[in-house]
Amino acid sequence: MKTTPAKARAYSRIGDGAMRFGTLAIDQRPPLMHLVAKALGKDPEDVASEVRELKGLLAETLAKSVTGILIDPHYAFPAAMPTLPRETGLMLTLEHHRFETVAGGWRKSALIPGWSVEQAVRMGADGLKLLAWHRPDAPPEVVEHQLEFVRRVGEECKKADRLFIFEVLPYPLPGEDEAAYHAKLRELSLEIAAAFADPGFHVDLYKLAIPGSASLVKEWGGQGYSLDDLEADMREYSRLPAPWLLLSGGLNADQFAQVFERAASAGARGYLAGRAIWQHPLRYYPDLAATRAALLEEGREALDRLNEILWAIPPMRLGVDWELVGVAG
Repeated sequence: MKTTPAKARAYSRIGDGAMRFGTLAIDQRPPLMHLVAKALGKDPEDVASEVRELKGLLAETLAKSVTGILIDPHYAFPAAMPTLPRETGLMLTLEHHRFETVAGGWRKSALIPGWSVEQAVRMGADGLKLLAWHRPDAPPEVVEHQLEFVRRVGEECKKADRLFIFEVLPYPLPGEDEAAYHAKLRELSLEIAAAFADPGFHVDLYKLAIPGSASLVKEWGGQGYSLDDLEADMREYSRLPAPWLLLSGGLNADQFAQVFERAASAGARGYLAGRAIWQHPLRYYPDLAATRAALLEEGREALDRLNEILWAIPPMRLGVDWELVGVAG
């Protein structure tokens, strides 16, 4: 694949220089807001300072073990930036954690209010991450809204010459049978990835979940399909026009390591993990000393396990189109 000099540099910044990406996500807002609020007996809307402090702790303890980190602008950025190692690449999230729900329970995504690709670039981002909810069976107006939303952000990232890191997730509808939803997640996961396979979306990295439901994986006690089946399906992800990373999607550390090994065999270029790394260590919160100790021990151990798999992925050569900037190659 070929890219611009600026994007080649950005790939190198958030990866290892050989198109391998061991990256950490601390951009989550509702999960951490609710965790902090529950621990402190407060309303989730009244814990902004505590969430910032906790995200700073996550960055301080874990950033040295990853090639890049994904943070949000309001909570993580002010707390994490002073502690980030100079060699750790920076990704900033774009999407608002609140989404519009229209009749029928269908979701429309939006950017964080008052936030843009241009602002993220000014704040030093090597890559811009966007999450969009998608159901191919949604009404045409909702589907088109989501497609256009992603297309517009992709065009803005291209104009800014920064990496566009795209995450797409399905979602259950209100009243939808839980078992039926999980049963169709395997097919649905592949469908939503294919919906954004057009190069016109200008995606530079895809961030994708396992194509299925963890509750149905036979090795984890389910009755649906095996890790071999998931590996075969993930090979379809590798047909996309840009490299892809595996997201942890609520899996525990052991499950994620198992499936990441399969993803790497299927062509993934790395991982972008959050809760699989820090959720269990945060059981000690609000005891910050105990939380820090658990992150340093358990969190780093989880990352070391993933990185052992990551470094075994063969290096990938990235071509630079020097003619794009008027320089002869």
